[in-house]
Formats: sequence, structure tokens, C-alpha cells
Amino acid sequence: MRNLKLVLLREPAAIGSLMASVLPALVLLGVIRIDEAGIAALVVAVNAVVGFGTRLLVSPAAVASAPVANEPATLATSG
Repeated sequence: MRNLKLVLLREPAAIGSLMASVLPALVLLGVIRIDEAGIAALVVAVNAVVGFGTRLLVSPAAVASAPVANEPATLATSG
């Protein structure tokens, strides 16, 4: 299981590639009924969800501090 996590962290699109390889075989065997456009849409959706989820797990969003109400906004400038 650890190796699978490492593979997903390096290349999240591996799940979509695996689906793109397996789904046509399942359609050919009559296990599922879906057309080519459905397979393509499913692969793209899985790539998007897995990629987004992997990015959230690998690099969580930083918490930004909210500006104080009576404090003027300052901009960092390089001089």
C-alpha cells in the first residue's frame, strides 16, 4: 500500500491511465456499457479528482491571516 501512495504522489494521472486501459476491455467483455465519449469523460474526471486530492494531501493550503480592521493595508515593495 505504501508503494501505491508513493506512485500516486509522483504521478496522480496513473489512476486515469489505468482506467483508460481497463475500461475498453470491460466494455468489450460486456461487463459495463459505456461509449467512447463516456470513457473519455470518466478518465478526465478521475484524473481531475485524484490530482486535486493528491495536491491537497501533498501541499496543504497555508492559512492566511485576516487583515485587522483599523490597521492600514501595507504593500511590500522592493527598493
